[in-house]
Amino acid sequence: MPSRGYDLDPGGPSMPLNMLGAGASAEVMGVRGGHGMARRMADMGLTPGARIEIASDGASNGPVIVKIMDMRIAIGRGMSRRIMVRPL
Repeated sequence: MPSRGYDLDPGGPSMPLNMLGAGASAEVMGVRGGHGMARRMADMGLTPGARIEIASDGASNGPVIVKIMDMRIAIGRGMSRRIMVRPL
């Protein structure tokens, strides 16, 4: 039984957002976490099916910067581990 907050596509391989390098593109598959976190990510446009690009991978322990639509969003390292994506 999936945990609360999981919206993962069982048909495709996914990985945590923080595993992608700068310049990589991906599709958001879902968020691992409670309803509050999933809602917060949805409010920023990080919903299943959204296409994103990694502007900065936070290699120096900084936040991951994600391009989505016409925005750039800074996501902390902990949160980025809970956002599941499928590389494109």
